[in-house]
Amino acid sequence: MGGALTDAVQQTVETVWATLLGLAVQRRSAPVPADETPAWAGTVRITGAWDGEVRVQCSAELAHRAAAILFAVDRAAANAAQAEDALRELANVTGGNLMEVLPGPSQLSMPSVWNGDGTPPQTTGLMLSRLYFDCQGEPLSVVVLRTEP
Repeated sequence: MGGALTDAVQQTVETVWATLLGLAVQRRSAPVPADETPAWAGTVRITGAWDGEVRVQCSAELAHRAAAILFAVDRAAANAAQAEDALRELANVTGGNLMEVLPGPSQLSMPSVWNGDGTPPQTTGLMLSRLYFDCQGEPLSVVVLRTEP
């Protein structure tokens, strides 16, 4: 499933960012050092025939740019709450699209967001896919984890 899932993740990320935001993303083969710094993360859980989660991680700057587009405000006017909402929406749509290529029937949880404060979300389960992208020079990554029973 690895190769097919990787292709599905790449296609989904490209489509979601283009459709929702009108932004192009370019896949990278490896993370840049900035990816190792605490990034914002939007996570949705999938439960049912397939259990796991989809996590969209990006820089705070990219989350704010996404908010500016989604809420039709200037980048300077986009606040943290809007950036969190934008990241929740991106995680929700990404997870919903990926559910179509995962075994079903499954349900999608409400998305949660981590904005770099406190303890980052724990990575539990088996990492099936982790892809890195560039979007307007900002780091973006998408992780698919399967929960181990």
